[in-house]
Amino acid sequence: MAEAICRVELESRPWELSSAGFFSDHAMPPVPEVLALLKLRGLSGDGCTSMQLNKAVVKSSTNIYAMTKMHLATLKRQFPKQAAEARLVTEFSTLSEYRDQDVPDPIGGDQAAFEEVFAILNDAIPQIIDDLDRAD
Repeated sequence: MAEAICRVELESRPWELSSAGFFSDHAMPPVPEVLALLKLRGLSGDGCTSMQLNKAVVKSSTNIYAMTKMHLATLKRQFPKQAAEARLVTEFSTLSEYRDQDVPDPIGGDQAAFEEVFAILNDAIPQIIDDLDRAD
């Protein structure tokens, strides 16, 4: 979901984007609930696939954003040099109830759980892109 939102927000910027997770299976598409929600919001999940987070992925990254505090801590513990500047996605949230909080995992939840995650990401990601624009 985050990758699809990011792709739209990046527009024509010459940046590369990838999404990876600690527990992701390699090259799996988004779950049907995510694809349906993206379609409903006018976005596409085409080309979005899961990727296992590993040293090569982290080493090739210039900016890393984690969905949860546990993921962020694990990143910094496993890859202290490469992930030193990694940040929590919700650090950028303009929604006070989500700022600096974990993005909940909607898997196994109802449609409302997926909608909540979409709202959190759709709020934070444009702020991340603005932050990157200012730094560029």
